[in-house]
Amino acid sequence: MATLKQLATVIAGTTSILSLQASGLGSPLQSDFFRYSKNLDVLASTWVTLPADAQSDSANSTLVDQISLASQVTGSTRPYIPPVRPNPRRTQGSGTRGCEKSLPGDLVTLLIPSKEYAGQTTSGHPTFFWYLSQPISVPMQFTLVEPGVAQPIFEKQINSPKVGIMEVEIPKDRPELVTGKVYRWSVTLMCNAKRPSANPLLISWIERVPTSSTLEQQLAAVSSSNSSVQVLRDRADIYSRSGLWYNALATIFHAQTVHPNDPSMKDEFLSLLDQVGLTQVVEKERQDPAQ
Repeated sequence: MATLKQLATVIAGTTSILSLQASGLGSPLQSDFFRYSKNLDVLASTWVTLPADAQSDSANSTLVDQISLASQVTGSTRPYIPPVRPNPRRTQGSGTRGCEKSLPGDLVTLLIPSKEYAGQTTSGHPTFFWYLSQPISVPMQFTLVEPGVAQPIFEKQINSPKVGIMEVEIPKDRPELVTGKVYRWSVTLMCNAKRPSANPLLISWIERVPTSSTLEQQLAAVSSSNSSVQVLRDRADIYSRSGLWYNALATIFHAQTVHPNDPSMKDEFLSLLDQVGLTQVVEKERQDPAQ
C-alpha cells in the first residue's frame, strides 16, 4: 500500500525533473512520457491508494502546494489541481468498425483531465467538450447516463458536426446530476444504423461534488471585481485549483463568447488543455485559429 513517504517521493521526483528542464540542465521532456498530465495521474492514483487516516488536511495541503509549484515550473497560468480523492473510472474507446472507411485514431478527443478518474463538477447541468479533428459525413450522438438506469438523462444527435471544439450543455429542464454520484457520458459516431453496437464509441465519467463553504466564499470574493473579464478569469482559476475540471473549462470557454475580441481568453482555454496533456488538440487549434 502506498504511503505518504512514497507520495512525497513521486512529487519530489516530478518537481525535480521539471525544475531541471526549466533551468536548461535536463534533456527535453518527451511528450509521450513526461507530460504534465501523466504526473497528475501518478499523483492522483498514488493518493487514492493511501490509507484513509493518511489523507489528512495537512497532507492535502502539502500535495496542493507541491502541484502548484510544479505548475509554476511548467509555465501554466491556471494550474489544474486534480481531486485528491479521485473516483477511479477508466475512459474507454472502441475502434472504427462499422464505419464505411478507416478513420484516424485521433478523430475524436474527449476534453477530460485524465483517463484514469472521473472529472468533477459542482453543476447540476454541466457542459461537456470534445474535439473533432476532421470532417465526417455521419452524425454524432452525445449521451449522458446514470449507470444502472436504462433511460438516459440526456441524448443529443448532431447531424452536421463541425471540425474543432464541440460542446453540449445539459438543458435546465432535464434532471440535475445528484451530488456524490458518478455518471457516464459518451460520444458515438453513428456509422451503422442497423448495428448500433458496432459504432465507434468514446466513454468518460463525471462526478458531481458538493460546493464547499470555502469555494462559495472564494467565488463571492471575486464576483465583487469591477472587470467582468477578470471575474471570469478568477472564477476559472478557483475552479481549476479546486479540481473542478468541468466548471473551469466551461467558464473559460464561455468567456470567449462573452468577450470575442479578447484573444487571451482562448489562450487560457488552450493553456488549460495543454496542462493536462491534450497537446495535439492545442496544436491543431493554434494552427487553425478560425476554428
